[in-house]
Amino acid sequence: MSTIQDAISGSCPSGNVTDGNGNPRPLLIADFANNGLTAATDFGVVCSFLLPSGSCTSPCPCAFTGINPNAPPLGFLKPIGRSVYNGLQAKLTQNLEHPFRGVRALNFQASYALSRFKNSGGNGALGVWASDQDLGPAALDNANPNRYFGPSVLDRTHQFSFGGYADLPGALQLSVMSHFWSPLSTALVVPNTNLGAGEIFRTDFSGDGTVQDPIPGTRIGSFDRAINASNINNVLTNYNNTVALHLTPAGQVLVQNGLFTAAQLGVGDSFCYNNPNNIAVNSLCAVAPPVPLAPPGQVNLSWLRALDFKIAWSYMIHERLAFQPSIGFYNLFNFANFDLPGNALNGLLTGAAGQINGTISTGNVDRVGVGTEVYSLGAPRQIEFGLRLTF
Repeated sequence: MSTIQDAISGSCPSGNVTDGNGNPRPLLIADFANNGLTAATDFGVVCSFLLPSGSCTSPCPCAFTGINPNAPPLGFLKPIGRSVYNGLQAKLTQNLEHPFRGVRALNFQASYALSRFKNSGGNGALGVWASDQDLGPAALDNANPNRYFGPSVLDRTHQFSFGGYADLPGALQLSVMSHFWSPLSTALVVPNTNLGAGEIFRTDFSGDGTVQDPIPGTRIGSFDRAINASNINNVLTNYNNTVALHLTPAGQVLVQNGLFTAAQLGVGDSFCYNNPNNIAVNSLCAVAPPVPLAPPGQVNLSWLRALDFKIAWSYMIHERLAFQPSIGFYNLFNFANFDLPGNALNGLLTGAAGQINGTISTGNVDRVGVGTEVYSLGAPRQIEFGLRLTF
């Protein structure tokens, strides 16, 4: 651990630091991290084979250099992620001639899928709640890419659809199509603290070098599966009591090597993240952050519900020309839909609207909108008038 010892000696901070106004302020872990007491990824692409072994562009060597201190941060694509779909699917179809009085023909079908769609997630630009299952998503855990294997953000446990049409006397035709799908899922992610470099001391709970990890003990897709709006505060309270204001694996390494005490790093120092009166903290604040609890009335992700209905009338003008006026109602009952893929409640636990610990029914910002005047699934009710000519 000589690199760690080097990182807090020499030109690293000595305690004489100032804020933006030139006033002295207490040291934070970011001051040490900016001088190398962190992983090289804090500085972006900063290490190079042209630099001395294990060095960064900062004055001090990088403390957490990985297995090979001579190598810069390198990303590798490996076929070791998992994506698994298991489903029980059933479909019933029926065609009937004159099934009952007043109906000339009836055609309908109904389908149901009970499924589990799981994968390893990915921490791309949109986070672990991104809906695009890309070819090469970054691992959520560099040491064990499948650590958080769980329900995909596209997983829907139940999917029930039905539709059909009925031919009536007078050349009338009624048709219907409907979907009722159970909610998607998302992860419970501890957000980055925005306190500068050294995030591995705050939100890297597995010690692999990635930050903004899911809450320990959870997986991707945990919310709206085992965890929901009724019990999420139990999970968040347990995290705040047992993980927040405690050391991550990177912080534990510093203590094990005798460089700092747990108290110096900030274990139990509530002023690190809850400091309304700007009270000087008594530590480096190298501990996990607490997260806000969900408000009363927190919502779950929503079912998708839609029923479309159409009436058409066919008239033959000539044996080679027919026209068919129609009127269609998309989302006939105007169901309010929320949480489509890519625009669902997300699991970044900052407590803001649109997140799983900050959204109530009156403030849900994820309702499906009208789109671009062309009906999209789940949008508010729209009426369409049509005329079809057949010749």
